[in-house]
Amino acid sequence: MHIRIHSGLRLLFKIVIFLLFFVVAIFPVLYIFSSNLSFDFFSVFDKRVSSILLRTILLGFGTVALSLIIGIPFAFLLEYTNLPFRSFFGVAYLLPLLMPPYINTVAWLEFLGKRGDVISLNLPIDIYNLYSVIIILALSFFPVVTLITSLAIRNIDLGLEDAARLLYPQVGVMRRVTIPLIMPHILVSSIFVFVFSISEMGVPVLLMVNVFTSEVFVQFSAFFNTAGAVALSIPLIVLIFIIILLNHLYLGGKSYITISSFSGKRRLIKLSNLHRSAALIYVLIIMTFSVLIPVSVLLLESRFQFLNAFSETLKPIMYTFQSAVLSATLMTVLCFFMAYFYRKKFDPIILFPIAVPGIIIGIGIINFFNVDATSLIYNSTLIITIGHMARFLPFVTKTFHPFFEQIHPSLEESARLTGSSFPEIIQKIILPLMKPGIVSAWIIGFVLSIRELPVTLLVSPPGIQTLPVRIYTLIHYNAPEMVSSLSLILIFLTIAPIVLLLAFNRLMQATTAKK
Repeated sequence: MHIRIHSGLRLLFKIVIFLLFFVVAIFPVLYIFSSNLSFDFFSVFDKRVSSILLRTILLGFGTVALSLIIGIPFAFLLEYTNLPFRSFFGVAYLLPLLMPPYINTVAWLEFLGKRGDVISLNLPIDIYNLYSVIIILALSFFPVVTLITSLAIRNIDLGLEDAARLLYPQVGVMRRVTIPLIMPHILVSSIFVFVFSISEMGVPVLLMVNVFTSEVFVQFSAFFNTAGAVALSIPLIVLIFIIILLNHLYLGGKSYITISSFSGKRRLIKLSNLHRSAALIYVLIIMTFSVLIPVSVLLLESRFQFLNAFSETLKPIMYTFQSAVLSATLMTVLCFFMAYFYRKKFDPIILFPIAVPGIIIGIGIINFFNVDATSLIYNSTLIITIGHMARFLPFVTKTFHPFFEQIHPSLEESARLTGSSFPEIIQKIILPLMKPGIVSAWIIGFVLSIRELPVTLLVSPPGIQTLPVRIYTLIHYNAPEMVSSLSLILIFLTIAPIVLLLAFNRLMQATTAKK
């Protein structure tokens, strides 16, 4: 009887979690699609659109390839070697992810422009092309690969690597043990980067490269053709689902399970002086192009008007931080249970909103929540939180999946045989093993929420404006000092809680290791 009651509660909780996910992330998208179907649905497609689709695909795969080339070696250097200043670089590499790509583009345009001031170098470099978009996006998104790969490496049972060292050298250990175990994380990060790249509108617009996201925006804002905008998102959805299917087929039937998520301190590879110097040069080059140059340009352009910018935008700053923290926390809780209950199940449903452009999600939320019954939500900052969740719940859920794959089902089965209830299993077994995954998911949710623009631009109630929306508006009003100052403030708002969270997580790991 006791087991039946707990099984019933578990099933009820499972259903409630799925319904919450469906209402927030799926239904607004389905609503906007179903209400804009027509016989001339595909009239917007022509040869020009086909070429734009090909350009968008090249943009996505090019950014993924370059992000992997940069991000995976960076993660291995941080986790496996005695890289100089390893602790510093272990935090600093996140900075490019904390700066919206369109802000990064503005800084590079100032740095390589023709203005003739102290920032401009007047170099004969043309960055108005697809290759420049790929490079800038890769410099912005490679931390996604590094972050997820690093956390995956930390989650590997060290006993597996120690046992493999008895038979193979370090290179063999990585090839036969480490890389196969972290492969799901690498593939998940690749999907993230691909979607972020083809969904990005600011960078291609600033660099005058026409991609699908800008076409969707033009159909809606210039021609007021919602059906056409929805139609243009279909190829992106199909493309993402093909990638997801290939990913599922590749990983299907393979096991990535380890018993524990922390079992001591990893033995570092001691590089020779020459190799240490080469590794340091590699890291410094990446950090210079992704952080040092853009941030230096922003500092010079800001004329250090931070206090003035802060005082003039206090409310947007408060709205931004509040909504990002709330969104990340709610997404972490909801997606934790979604990934727990539906491991490798309902992937097409869970991932459906990923490929939908933000502007389509925003339109769906407006149409769904702009009624009397939900007027309190629609006219408050909660609508911004719902917008963040509708767009980013799939990303946070997929962040959890590989970590759950490393927890053997026998642990829960043994706990059930001893009479442990569902809450006890979650509290005493799953949560301790999932700490790296929870940290990773919260960081992903927070970063995506605090810098989110298209959905927030549409759903923000009158009188409520977030910092990214204010920055985007000021870019069009040619206010470089204010744009640069607010961009640096946004970076600080993003990095401060992440540094505190990572420091707290390392402290907890050190405490656990001592025990």
